[in-house]
Amino acid sequence: MSPAGGGADDLTLRYAAPAAAWTDALPLGNGRIGAMCFGGPLRDRVQVNDDTCWSGSPATNAGLPRIEPGEGPAVVAAAREALARGDVRAAERHVQRLQHGHSQAYQPLVDLWVEQLPGPGERAWPDEPAAAPGAGTSYARWLDLRDAVAGHAWTSGGVPSEQEVFVSAPAGVLVLRRVVERAHADLVLSVTSAHPLDDVRTSTSDPDDDGVRGAGWVAAARMPSHVWPPHEDVPEPVERGTAPGSAVTAVVGLRVLSDGDVVAGDEQVAVRGAREVVVLLATATDFGGPGVVPHGDVERLRAAVEERLDAAVAAGHERLRAEHVAEHRALLDRVALVLGPAGDPPRLTTDERLVRHADGAADPGLAALAFQYGRYLLVAGSRPGTRPMGLQGLWNEHVQPPWSGNYTLNINTEMNYWPALGANLAECHEPLLTWLGALAASGTRTARELYGARGWAAHHNSDVWGFSLPAGEGDGDPCWTAWPLAGAWLSRHVWDHYEYTGDAAFLERAWPVLRGAALFVLDWLVELPDGSLGTAPATSPENKYVAADGLPAAVSTSTTSDLAMVRDLLERTLDARAVLAGGAAGEASGVTGSAAADAPGSAGADDDDLDARIREVLRRLPAERVGADGRLAEWLTDVPDAEPTHRHQSHLYRVHPGTSIDPDQAPALAAAAVASLDARGPESTGWSLAWRLNLRARLRDVAGVEASVRAFLAPVDLDLPGRSGPRFGEGGGVYRNLFCAHPPFQVDGNLGFTAGVVETLVQGHRTVASDGDAVREVHLLPALPGAWAEGSVRGLRVRGGVTVAITWSAGRVTHAELVGDRATTVVVREGAGEGPRVTLRLDAGVPARLGAGLVAL
Repeated sequence: MSPAGGGADDLTLRYAAPAAAWTDALPLGNGRIGAMCFGGPLRDRVQVNDDTCWSGSPATNAGLPRIEPGEGPAVVAAAREALARGDVRAAERHVQRLQHGHSQAYQPLVDLWVEQLPGPGERAWPDEPAAAPGAGTSYARWLDLRDAVAGHAWTSGGVPSEQEVFVSAPAGVLVLRRVVERAHADLVLSVTSAHPLDDVRTSTSDPDDDGVRGAGWVAAARMPSHVWPPHEDVPEPVERGTAPGSAVTAVVGLRVLSDGDVVAGDEQVAVRGAREVVVLLATATDFGGPGVVPHGDVERLRAAVEERLDAAVAAGHERLRAEHVAEHRALLDRVALVLGPAGDPPRLTTDERLVRHADGAADPGLAALAFQYGRYLLVAGSRPGTRPMGLQGLWNEHVQPPWSGNYTLNINTEMNYWPALGANLAECHEPLLTWLGALAASGTRTARELYGARGWAAHHNSDVWGFSLPAGEGDGDPCWTAWPLAGAWLSRHVWDHYEYTGDAAFLERAWPVLRGAALFVLDWLVELPDGSLGTAPATSPENKYVAADGLPAAVSTSTTSDLAMVRDLLERTLDARAVLAGGAAGEASGVTGSAAADAPGSAGADDDDLDARIREVLRRLPAERVGADGRLAEWLTDVPDAEPTHRHQSHLYRVHPGTSIDPDQAPALAAAAVASLDARGPESTGWSLAWRLNLRARLRDVAGVEASVRAFLAPVDLDLPGRSGPRFGEGGGVYRNLFCAHPPFQVDGNLGFTAGVVETLVQGHRTVASDGDAVREVHLLPALPGAWAEGSVRGLRVRGGVTVAITWSAGRVTHAELVGDRATTVVVREGAGEGPRVTLRLDAGVPARLGAGLVAL
């Protein structure tokens, strides 16, 4: 049933037409099964993914080397020598020799089609999905974020029909229910796939006591053994090897239940004379983990699918829906955000709101909706026991998805998980943390065999198998291939998880990942002529400068981002050692299993020598510097930018996700960081705008925050003639379904936007002195946009295990409540400037309340 509208906290996306493009469709997911719902009235498409359906196998981790075994260290040495003599072109040629092919691609699974045949007197719906339905018809489509249910309702020839779809985490199935307000409706259900469907089996059951008839349909599909990224021009970009274990096999099953007659065939299930149809869809694959060869046993997979469908049939639709909604709301309802004055917002469709907002109309509720949409996508796309989200999250319709739909580790995968902790969804962080153990195992081989180094290393691209080598075909641009510091960036998530949860047992299990990343960077550093330590070859991910020959170049020495990540990693490694020296405690979570056990290092190892080495290195690492133009320098020397408005801003790493540069701790560097962002300009790709929102909020740049929000929520025009499929290289913003446009779609922008909104409302990233002790600072409304002058939020989290609720008016706090997971002392402050401050002693689980002016209540 269509959800009721109204209220400043309305969490429903609404539309007046079916989806005309994939980026109009509405996303659902339970962490493993993803679905895109198009909402066609008489012919509908539900596009389905399974998060374990990737091309390749563990064998593809070896890549395609272009050097002899053991030659890597000599190649790196040659690149360093070339840089030392100023020959950047020779250095680039050397690092290109280290490239090892590509990561694998995330795959679509099937499309579920529902066709309703027009009855007597009913009008046929227009062939063009976005066309107006005409007289005598009506249409509405929606996605209810609070219930995680997508639906559409329409009237044709005076006959109302309605359909809703949800993907249940408790039951592990997709559920579709269509109700037609007349007897004797005829429907046809079918399944298609971009992959060959084999071994189709069907069944039909007799009516039960309620007269409900059922039919079953199940088939197998094998994923490709290798898929090339779209940017590589090869004769056969999709390879379908038949060798055992060379690809993932999936089984998809349907159960169709109806009060009409149901007949199953190999190509479709026909339903005749029905008023109600319920379709259950389940999947299973032989993916057993990053290092496990797919077993290919279709019968075992078929049995798993049938068992899941049997349980769903026994539960019944009403129970399935109730359990799904309750489980989903238990996560989503932890945080409530209202922006703007109380009262009903205009009853506009979501795409109409986007256009009005872009034209300058005030709609703070749209930002609140986008904030919760990011939380919704994290809940839908990442659950304990599932795989991490890649560039398109759980949702993808292409065999060759943009950038392979992979794990892009120089910003995008990390950004996917920025909101997990602050937005109170720590469980959703688990897939990334667990996968890090597998990446570290693969990266240990890469560090040893390619660089002759200890620890583990990973590069720009990875996949579900843990690919950790430099990507490319020997001619890939070093600006993205020559970057071995993904482990340093990813390990930030390990420390963040501990700081937010206080779970020292998790930190002890994850210690091998953190320690291994630190060991690699210690071996990667080189002594420079001035006696400092640095990195060579070095890049500032995906950016370039103008070299002495007047052409763009990427390879350099000691880029700011390299040193910032190295410093942050080593400091966090010392922090973790200090925690673990005090003994582990806490609940189990995060990195577990054989993957973590295979990672370098041991929580019980004697690391006193490691501590001493880290402290020595930190003393010799140069800090960030301010360039002659007042910006925070990105390169070792002041060289011209090849692309001044570039989308990456990795040199600001210690502003965010690091926590060392802000207007209080390092005012000069913070001002230079603002100047750097200003120089990048107001426009960029969607995910970069989300990144800049986080940076601006950390820098307490309110005007920059406002500009970033407005630019991010700008609608992307899809109605361009002659365009189809993924689109590259155009301005960012959001599509009609609020998916972030790179373009094309990248989910990290949605998730980064959510994290950025958190940063505008509350921060707790630094410690301050209070009565001689170092305590956590909780900063309320540090970067609140003027358009959000009225509002309230509850359920946000800050480091130190504190949950925060705030109500504000005219941009000032009127009420705040802080609850600590454990006894702690905090200093609370308010506003972007020198607002009031108060020291609070929090008892575990006991709310502490503050009124206007931060007066204790």
